[in-house]
Amino acid sequence: MPTSSRLLLRGCFLGLQLALGGLFILAGLSKLGQTLQTLAVIYSYQIVLPDALAQMVAHILPPGEILLGVMVIIGWRPRVTLTLMALLLSAFTVLTAQAWWRGLSMDCGCFDWNTLHPSLAILSTPGGATLRNVMLLALVGTLAWLQCQLHSSE
Repeated sequence: MPTSSRLLLRGCFLGLQLALGGLFILAGLSKLGQTLQTLAVIYSYQIVLPDALAQMVAHILPPGEILLGVMVIIGWRPRVTLTLMALLLSAFTVLTAQAWWRGLSMDCGCFDWNTLHPSLAILSTPGGATLRNVMLLALVGTLAWLQCQLHSSE
C-alpha cells in the first residue's frame, strides 16, 4: 500500500478512535456517581428486569463505558474492545428502538446533547437515540475495517 494511502487510513483510524472513545468516556462520566438517576432511566425503558440486575447495570454501566472508551483510544486489544463496544451499542439500540416503537416519552439516559446545541436534544429521544446508535455501530464497523486494513498492510 502506498505511504500516502496508509497515512490517510491511519489518520481516519486515529480520528475514529478518539471520537468513539471520547464519546463513550463522556457518556460514562455523565452517569458516574448518579446511580439512582441511571437506575430510573433503566426502569423508564419499561422492560422486565429483576431489580438486582437493574441495580447491577446502574452501577457497572458508567465505569464500563469509561473503560471501553479508554480501551478504544489506547488501542488495547482492538478486536475484543470493538466487539464489546458493538455489543453494548446493539443492546442500547434494541432498548431505544423498542421504546420508540412503543411511543415511550423518555430520555435515553445518554449525556445531555442539548448542552452542545439545542437542536441536538432530539438525539436523547428514543427515536433519535436509535438512529444515533445505528450510526455509531456503523462507525465501530468502520473502525474494525480500518484496523484490518492497517494490520494487513504491515
